Amino acid sequence: MRLALACCVAAFPVAAQTDFGALTHAERRALGEEVRALLLAEPELAAPAVAPRNYAAEAYQEKAQADLALISSLTDQVLAGAPIALFTGDDCADCGRALSELEAITDTYRTTFTHHMMSDPASAALAAELGMTDPPFYVMADRILRGHMPDIVLRRYLAP
Repeated sequence: MRLALACCVAAFPVAAQTDFGALTHAERRALGEEVRALLLAEPELAAPAVAPRNYAAEAYQEKAQADLALISSLTDQVLAGAPIALFTGDDCADCGRALSELEAITDTYRTTFTHHMMSDPASAALAAELGMTDPPFYVMADRILRGHMPDIVLRRYLAP
């Protein structure tokens, strides 16, 4: 198909007795206006040249989709009906602060959260399934936040 198209494109100037290298200024301007009009009408023709595929971003997108699918499959166990879950551990410097800040925020917004202690085998198993080993971390339906998050960040996610 491409070969046939290439032959046709190569033959058209000969059939029309047009040498694109020998266009007058007016002809070149008219051709430019036609090409511009075509590209404005159908921008997808120029899209690959203007914004080539970003293979690295596509790879991350696939990983992000896999992570979202994993969270979705574990939603009932992890979130248990709450908009956010916090995983904490016993020997964790930031866990106490993360827990008290999340309690204050959820009290302010009159919402709930699910608290998972990683010393509990079931919670540790959930954390392992999520690929998370270092507490604290937060889980929401559409993201995992690793480490202690400042109050203002959590408010942004939990505000009504």
